[in-house]
This record gives sequence, structure tokens and C-alpha cells, in this order.
Amino acid sequence: MGVDIEVFWDIYCENGIYFGEITKCFFPRVEQAYRVLRKTEMTSHLAQTLTGHGGFSQYLHRFKLKDSPYCACDPAKIQDVLHVLEECPMFLRERVALETEIGVIVGRREFPTIVEDDHKKQNFLITAAKL
Repeated sequence: MGVDIEVFWDIYCENGIYFGEITKCFFPRVEQAYRVLRKTEMTSHLAQTLTGHGGFSQYLHRFKLKDSPYCACDPAKIQDVLHVLEECPMFLRERVALETEIGVIVGRREFPTIVEDDHKKQNFLITAAKL
């Protein structure tokens, strides 16, 4: 018995950050996710970046693996993948170098554009793996 992919996507993404918000920043529609990911080698770093399920304080704090969900850059900022990629001053140099290389501001509004283009995606993934 198969599940309609559109139904799955709607269910998966309907509950905000706990249920697909990060992934939806990169792939607003399941068709785009399928088109991009079927020709992309999945790595642990890529999976962590696209889901936010990785070594980020917010995620680790959920499982009591870290005392605080906050970033070392600012005790008022939650450290999640979006904070690290978009605004964390600790990674400003890497972010600016990436933006210069790909010609696009690194931010959630541009993530779908970045992952659609093979050159931009490759440079983005190399940088994300370092963060």
C-alpha cells in the first residue's frame, strides 16, 4: 500500500520547525526535493544541513546532550542550522566567501535557488560541511 507523496509532504511539513520546517526552506515543494536529491549524493553533513538534525545546540539540547540551545555568539540566539547558515557572526567569513563564489545571498529565501543549481549547490554543500 503506497502513500501519495503529496499527502506525505503536506503531513510532514504542517507542524512547523519540529516537522520539516528546515527541509521546507530548501525544498518548498516535494517535486523540487525529488528532482534535486535524486542526483545528489547524500552524506551525513548534507542530511544534517537539510533537516537541522545534527550538531546544533538547539537539536542537541532537545535530547539533553547539551545544557543550552543557545549559540556561543550570543546567549540570546538559538543555535540552529538556519542561524549558523544565515546570520551567525562566528561563520561570517565562510558565508561571505560562499556568497561571493555563488553570487547569491545565503538565506532561506535563496536556498531553493542554491540547491537547484549544481555549481551553487556544490559550493554551498562544501561550505556547510565546514560549519
